[in-house]
Amino acid sequence: TLCDMMNAGMNVARLNFSHGDFDSHRENIAAIRKAAATVGKHVTIMADLPGPKMRIGIIKDEPISLYHDDTVLLTTDDIEGDATRFSVSFKRLPKVLKEGDRLFLNDGYIQLEVEAVLPNGTDVRCKVITGGSLSSRKGLNLPGIKLGISAFTDKDYKILRFALQEGIEAV
Repeated sequence: TLCDMMNAGMNVARLNFSHGDFDSHRENIAAIRKAAATVGKHVTIMADLPGPKMRIGIIKDEPISLYHDDTVLLTTDDIEGDATRFSVSFKRLPKVLKEGDRLFLNDGYIQLEVEAVLPNGTDVRCKVITGGSLSSRKGLNLPGIKLGISAFTDKDYKILRFALQEGIEAV
């Protein structure tokens, strides 16, 4: 399959370091290099660093459906969520958001707009701009919002050291 992909024009292989361990990535690197040698092409290997992970908490009776113009509360409280209120792992969320900010859930399939940060210090009221299905532990992305945390984690540094040792060409 890798040879076919390379013959079809693939020239970069992205390794997602959010998943797997170093041994499995080392095996993938070897397979990519072997396939590239077999077809006589150069394929750049790229390490995709996970960075800080922000996720939705546990949702009871999942998946839930969020619809355009619904109102939802995101909370830093540790709760079992539903279609009206669910938790997030990023405890600084109410401190970094303001009215009008856009949030993305589930790899960007769901888009929310902040209506208000509530005075209780734990909840943020949002309007659903683009709805969809949501289940536990899906990702939360806050593009363009200053989070007040480092974009590089200790895990990212370990991955960078591994990438350097393995001769990975791009990060």
